[in-house]
Amino acid sequence: MKVELEKSFVIKAAIADCWRLLSDIPRVATCMPGASITQVIDASHFVGLVMVSIGPMRLQFAGELELMMTDASARKLVLMATGTDKSGSSATMKLTTTLVEKENHETLLHGHAEITVNGQLAQFGSRMIGPVSDVILSQFADHFRQKLMQPSIAAEAYVKPEKPTLNASILLWASAKKLLSSLWGKSDSPSTDDNHRKSSIWSWLYRK
Repeated sequence: MKVELEKSFVIKAAIADCWRLLSDIPRVATCMPGASITQVIDASHFVGLVMVSIGPMRLQFAGELELMMTDASARKLVLMATGTDKSGSSATMKLTTTLVEKENHETLLHGHAEITVNGQLAQFGSRMIGPVSDVILSQFADHFRQKLMQPSIAAEAYVKPEKPTLNASILLWASAKKLLSSLWGKSDSPSTDDNHRKSSIWSWLYRK
């Protein structure tokens, strides 16, 4: 199964500072929930882990990350990540990230991802991957902002034995609550159309 995701975030920092962090692959990888770099092969190739928990199912993707292209003048880079789990699930992601300078010393962080998943993870379909990925990217942007306030250290320092877990069930519930709040918070006196939307969203959540 293949899905495409596109998301933009405004970062309250100068574009030069954002590019310095974005192009530091071992450092920026720690901004992604559930991900860790376990080995730095060279400036363009890395080995890492992504741990995912979906209900009773726990997946640990071991794989490689390659910096395919970097253009400092255009503030653009392309990453390719591949990983497999012992259960037979596999995933690949091609991520294109671009920084755009804005007014008031702000920067637009724009990302486009092409994700292909197979095995157990694919059974959840795009209905789950879309909302969960939206929450993951929001958390990534928050961590990115926090990293901008921290000093850079050697790449080897990001190679950690600890392996954080990405709990997709919790993230899905968080995204569902956000969607429900946006639907229910519009009016104190819900109309027939509002009730229909509520019924539809609950049907979406429990549909297999």
